[in-house]
Amino acid sequence: MKRRNMSEALDFVKQNAEGKDLSVLPGSIKWVVDSQIVFMNPDNGEITDDDVEAACTITTDMETFKGMYDKSVSPQAAFMTGKLKVEGDMGIALKLQTVIN
Repeated sequence: MKRRNMSEALDFVKQNAEGKDLSVLPGSIKWVVDSQIVFMNPDNGEITDDDVEAACTITTDMETFKGMYDKSVSPQAAFMTGKLKVEGDMGIALKLQTVIN
């Protein structure tokens, strides 16, 4: 399912991913940030708002999401406190830090 308007989360990821090599990720990632979708495809380097199945789905809120990018929130602490949920391949989620930082 495609969405028409660029979401805040999608815009944020696209800005922060500029110059980053998504091919280091061993599989696709779908962020669910509040009700917004961000799909990261390492095969073609695209970042979209397509709501499709991914190898790893990460669910969180906008504050935690942005905090992980600006390093004010530890992804590990967010996971341990339930602010971040991971479904699917945990190895892909662990590799994500190379793209975020």
